Amino acid sequence: MEWSFLRNFAITLFALLNPLGMLPIFISYTARERKEVQRLVALFVSLTVLCLLLIFMFIGTAMLKFFGVTLDSFRLAGGVLLLIIGINIVNGSGAGTKELLINEQGGDYLSEAKSVYRQIVIPMAMPLLVGPGVIANVILYASEAESKLGRGTSIELILMTILVSFLVFLILAAGKWLQRLLGDIGLSITQR
Repeated sequence: MEWSFLRNFAITLFALLNPLGMLPIFISYTARERKEVQRLVALFVSLTVLCLLLIFMFIGTAMLKFFGVTLDSFRLAGGVLLLIIGINIVNGSGAGTKELLINEQGGDYLSEAKSVYRQIVIPMAMPLLVGPGVIANVILYASEAESKLGRGTSIELILMTILVSFLVFLILAAGKWLQRLLGDIGLSITQR
């Protein structure tokens, strides 16, 4: 087992996912939610990220070839999409203007979390966390795993992906605490 390969994969994947940089967007979607709901949404987003990473790890190359998409064109399209999302955030028409669907009095945590997750999954899980750079990185490391580790996409590479996804969950789950620490003005500044 080549630990440097696995370590480099995990560090690169975590840096490209950049959960700390995405935290203001996550908080803006879940700022009015209870702590339990926010943690469930963080869990749902992290599990979605894990599933997307594993899908691209196993069939990413074949999927891109099937659609005739090169990695460079995929990066370009993802960049344009991120630009549009960024413009919406700066203009205030993105996450901060979502309608509050859940009342503060009560309700089922799971159903509240599912409602918020439906609103946040597309911008948050993909393309903001799992964007073209992350997808390209996962595809490249998965293709190198056979030569570096001596077999196909190894269990070690999968375990590193699970570890990084767990770190994403921990950071997103701390959102309520960070919201109290930053306050509304601080959150608005970090989001924009």
